[in-house]
Amino acid sequence: MKLLIIMFSFFSVSAFAYFNEVECEGRSESKEFTLDVEQPFPYGSVFRRAQLTVTEDGAESGEDYTVSIQAMRGFPRVRYYGAGLRLEVDFWPDQAPRWGRVYSGSLYSSLLDGEVRNLQCRFPNAY
Repeated sequence: MKLLIIMFSFFSVSAFAYFNEVECEGRSESKEFTLDVEQPFPYGSVFRRAQLTVTEDGAESGEDYTVSIQAMRGFPRVRYYGAGLRLEVDFWPDQAPRWGRVYSGSLYSSLLDGEVRNLQCRFPNAY
């Protein structure tokens, strides 16, 4: 009986876990950062949660954003934007993000003092 309760407890917690749609990392002068954009819930929603974590001189700070997505028709790019954050990922030569690939991106955030290019971005749940 205990095993059954433990199994159901684990399942119920993992059912509410979020999966990242895109994960990016990069550097800007003395700052290192990661940006995770979660898949929307419910699935059809245009809004996503983005979490930016910045490490500078061993101190970590972060901020959460609500972003929308804009697919750029005819171009292999996607843009995530919201108040205080803009991320653009170019997945050329692919027409859509693919699992296991690393793509180039650019990020604008006030936490980074402007725009940073040459991010490394992955889409961990792409096909």
